Amino acid sequence: MTRLPRQVEWIKAQVQNRPGFRLMVILAAPGCAYARTSGGCTNCGFPQTFGTGKPVSTEDYLAQVEAALARIPRDIQAPVEVDLYNSGSFFNPEEVPESAQPAMLALAAARPEVTSLLVETRPEYVTAARLARALDACRGKPLEVGIGLESANPEILSRRIHKGYTWGQFAAAAELLARAGAGLLAYVLLKPINTGEREAIEDSVATARKVFSLGRELECPTRVALEPCFVAPQTPLYHAFEQGRYRPPWLWSVAEAVSRIAPLGRLLVGLSDEGTNPLQTPHNCEHCTGRFRQALAAFNQTQDVAGLGALSCECHKLWLAEAHTNYAL
Repeated sequence: MTRLPRQVEWIKAQVQNRPGFRLMVILAAPGCAYARTSGGCTNCGFPQTFGTGKPVSTEDYLAQVEAALARIPRDIQAPVEVDLYNSGSFFNPEEVPESAQPAMLALAAARPEVTSLLVETRPEYVTAARLARALDACRGKPLEVGIGLESANPEILSRRIHKGYTWGQFAAAAELLARAGAGLLAYVLLKPINTGEREAIEDSVATARKVFSLGRELECPTRVALEPCFVAPQTPLYHAFEQGRYRPPWLWSVAEAVSRIAPLGRLLVGLSDEGTNPLQTPHNCEHCTGRFRQALAAFNQTQDVAGLGALSCECHKLWLAEAHTNYAL
């Protein structure tokens, strides 16, 4: 059955620099072509969880978006961002037909409550023609394109994450977005496989700094989505976790990374496992994990790091010790 999305979430967030909501739609879709042909990234469980492995028609995609849009309250006054995720690349015609790409965006953009839209893709599928059709469909409403850069460090990107593309390819796609008038959302992964706690923090901050610098150079509206890594089943990361070679990042690490990245530009912190039923998610001790997640959720709504700086717990000492331990092979 592909006429209903796999998952829909209604989340408080900052939208166009105002308090609003995200309608996060995980579409029933074939799944990431890169994962099917190469095994995919070492941490990603989305293709196994959500990918149908079968083509989805334009009609079925539109039915899914229609069903998701029904979740938006009719009387809402706050801005709404619609995120259309297909567990792969929106601009890959093998995953989303060329006809479905602008049609889904047009359907969402037609709703007056919707003020901006987001899709995601690997950089090799970004073309001027696809962007032009997508932006026309958005009817003047901002379109942001998410690209999973994960790390600007070539060794981490290639050998640890197995991303299958380079910083140069990411930057070339960002240039196309800038020329077309679309925004860039760069996903940055906090603590991929074989990465220690301190190295993970420093790499995330360095990557975000490089992304924001590129955005300024291209005069492209740019955000960073910091994604604290969780352990999804059926992934290389899962095997490292089982063998005791990996622990998801401490929320202390997330808080430090957020506090250092936030002054550089607009930042979103990933707090959802997006239905992948992870074996373990980023955490501190049982006494403060809930408070940290609440503070990070509040940051997403306000962009104010003050709440993170006020957090304290005895497990801070354990985190400091962990931050000096590496899992690199």
